[in-house]
Amino acid sequence: MSHLARLLVLSVVFLLLFVVTALLAQTWLQRQHIRLQNEAIATKRAQFLAAYRFTGTNTEQWSASHLESIGQIIDAHIRISRPAPVASKPGRVVFTEEAISKDGIRFGYVAIEFDLPEIAQLSVIHGRTWGVLLFIAISLLVVFIAAGLWFTRRLGGRDSHTPWSTVKSDMSSWLQLAKTSVAQGTALAQERDNRERIEKDLTLNKILQNQALEEKIRLGRDLHDGVIQSLYAVGMTIEAVRPLIGKNPEKADLSLKSCLDALNQAIRDVRQYITGLSPEKLRQLGFSDAVQSFVNELSPNSPIDLELVVDEDAAAALSPTQNTEILQIAHEAISNALRHGQADAITIRLHCSDSEIGLLIRDNGHGFDPENRDLDGHGITNMWARANGMGATLRIDSQSGSGTRIVVTIPATEKQ
Repeated sequence: MSHLARLLVLSVVFLLLFVVTALLAQTWLQRQHIRLQNEAIATKRAQFLAAYRFTGTNTEQWSASHLESIGQIIDAHIRISRPAPVASKPGRVVFTEEAISKDGIRFGYVAIEFDLPEIAQLSVIHGRTWGVLLFIAISLLVVFIAAGLWFTRRLGGRDSHTPWSTVKSDMSSWLQLAKTSVAQGTALAQERDNRERIEKDLTLNKILQNQALEEKIRLGRDLHDGVIQSLYAVGMTIEAVRPLIGKNPEKADLSLKSCLDALNQAIRDVRQYITGLSPEKLRQLGFSDAVQSFVNELSPNSPIDLELVVDEDAAAALSPTQNTEILQIAHEAISNALRHGQADAITIRLHCSDSEIGLLIRDNGHGFDPENRDLDGHGITNMWARANGMGATLRIDSQSGSGTRIVVTIPATEKQ
């Protein structure tokens, strides 16, 4: 075999090895890209659902302002779309979720579009680069084969004697190519290690972001249902004291002192939130005492006909988290009945059966229309969110002029 034929054979062998390596690398990069994209979609879907639970009743559901609010929270573009939308530009991912109201009515589909993480975009760039290199390698392979056939035909099968200087030059070229290949392999291994480390850091950051979002939502609910309600109660007491200042100064002084005590308690609660602690008041009191404390706090100068019936077995069956959440729902319901409904009679019952724990809150206030979206505020939103968070169901029955009835049901499977 001539020197030229040997060189051609070696060239073909090296090019084939490069093609195989490029194909394997391309396949691996494609799998990594698909995995990263699926993880990004799963994370963004979880953020979307959490943000929807928080903003679902603040505005009209699935309106432009509602979608914009969710998009700002999760850093995505959200729009009403067909079941199979297409991303607006490369490097972005889009997926859909059904737009369903609390009443079970489907409005259509919501498309959530967001930028891929930088590590996923880097894998796409690498994949395209390997594709270009693969095309170049195949082109060179074709050129080498064509050149070999052409030289073989021209020489007519005669053995050609390549000068030693040419052979030496070719060997040096192959040696340099081998060194380059080794260096590229080392660089590729380092890049793969760096990519894995970046992926782990990115995953950790996503987990921390989700935890921060959930903590932000929980803190907002707790502040609204705890500190803000206490401040509302202080404001109502001050309004009731104003007429008493001239008529009954002693009673007015006692009421103002209770306002001062309530403000000091609110300040202590805020300090506990700042230091990362939750208010201890609900954990220190039993269920009955906590409800009675709510009523006394929210209406210190107005007599309230309170019917409180608590099954101690039901109270004992509640976990600490469930006890806190259900007391916060009761607090919000009592506050709404007194502040908005102007009720003077409230019935609260806690009972249990073999399959569930139930809480009933009924008042004789003005009532409201639950279908009126303009009346939805953070209070009702928080009540729904707290019930969903502990696997319970919440039902609100009310009509204008007929009072309000609220029922919370916790399945027995969720009590543990």
